[in-house]
Amino acid sequence: MSAQATSRRRLLGAVGLALLAWVPLVLLRLAFPRSGPEPPITFFEDLSVHVRLLLVVPLLVLADAVIAARTGMTMDAFERSGLIPEGQLARFQHLKARTVRLGNSAVGQAILAGIVALVIGISIRSQASHGLRWFQEQGSGGPHLSVPGWWYVAASVMLAYLFARHLWRYALWCWLLFRTSRLDLCLVGTHPDRAGGLGFLNVGHAAFATVPLAASCVLASRVATDVLQLGLSLESFELPLLSFVALSLVVGLLPFPIFVRSLARTKRAGLVQYGKLATRYVQAFEHKWLLGGAPAGETLLGTGDIQSLADIGGSFERLATMKGTPIDRRTVVAFVLASVLPLLPLALTVMPLDQIVKVLLRAVV
Repeated sequence: MSAQATSRRRLLGAVGLALLAWVPLVLLRLAFPRSGPEPPITFFEDLSVHVRLLLVVPLLVLADAVIAARTGMTMDAFERSGLIPEGQLARFQHLKARTVRLGNSAVGQAILAGIVALVIGISIRSQASHGLRWFQEQGSGGPHLSVPGWWYVAASVMLAYLFARHLWRYALWCWLLFRTSRLDLCLVGTHPDRAGGLGFLNVGHAAFATVPLAASCVLASRVATDVLQLGLSLESFELPLLSFVALSLVVGLLPFPIFVRSLARTKRAGLVQYGKLATRYVQAFEHKWLLGGAPAGETLLGTGDIQSLADIGGSFERLATMKGTPIDRRTVVAFVLASVLPLLPLALTVMPLDQIVKVLLRAVV
């Protein structure tokens, strides 16, 4: 099957799953109208439900393939780049295989699903104390789930499971990076990426930005529903929204300090080694061209000595400006935008668009 056909099939599967969760919910809500008074927010007014099922579900499903492909490329790059010594390559391959096995473990997935179902059940019960919701009905013993409510709970468990699975695999990814950092990596201080050769980590890690993007969509739709339907002020959500963005960045960029020690050691060793080399070469250059040590008849014009001097200077400059972490600005921007973009429609209600753009530019530039 071609890559294009596979992508189309994956897209259709993601959309189909979203419709499987949402369409029956609409039909059940129409087939079983409420017998009592309508709640403050009806099913069709609850924007968060429609966003979660029609947008977030397919987004998380499609993110699976993207994350798997990008992280797979990154791990292959570790094996083929020569960063891992031959004697430790088998150990790295074992760590990689163990990570994949834990990520796809049926037992692990079942445990995740059980935990998610328990959390969703507790959450549904706790919401009863805040007033009747559209998926509940008032009975003699208190609020209970309606027929559409049971389907909504099942759809909510599915969505929460998709989130939990991504978070579990992200934890495994961080664990694998941590264990890899403890190997005797053959980092190169003069590598053009100024990260010792670890710059390719951004390719795999940036793919996880789809998770805070999905979470931001859930949060934004929930806040929008409360603002539009209950008349709450956006300012009352300022602290939770800012906390979410900050937490997304902290968690998203968590693995990169892992390599600080290795990179710092590589930089120190490189500065010493290239410092000695540069000193010997500069001394030889001065002796040859400034102190009359050049052979008779050899002219400075056309010689490669100056180019070699420049090359050594360039290498030393790369070492001096070597980063303490493989993190790339583009990865930071990816996580910032993923966390913030779904919230922009909310900000438009209290802040002009040009002001929002200026704030974003100051944050990412």
